Amino acid sequence: MTKAVILTPRAEKNYEHITDYVFNKWGTLATKRFILRFQEACNLIASRPAIYPFADKNKNVRKCVVTKHNAVYFIEHENDITILTIFDTRQNPDKLDMIF
Repeated sequence: MTKAVILTPRAEKNYEHITDYVFNKWGTLATKRFILRFQEACNLIASRPAIYPFADKNKNVRKCVVTKHNAVYFIEHENDITILTIFDTRQNPDKLDMIF
């Protein structure tokens, strides 16, 4: 069963920031590739969330690598999936503790 994918306000802001950055740095084609990869990741998360490893098992947070520099952290609920953040993997991972 495919579940609805919901982005938190933080995840929406991350998405906008990443797409703006990619567009300004590498142009339209690279931006379209990122958007396509993100959409494909969301489709997989929606249909098979259990294939992704836990980032924090106690809080039921899973991690999906979208690109080598971006990972999606999400929680599966009974009826939907909540994307908490799209995290730049080049950042200090301790910043994730503040998110979940």
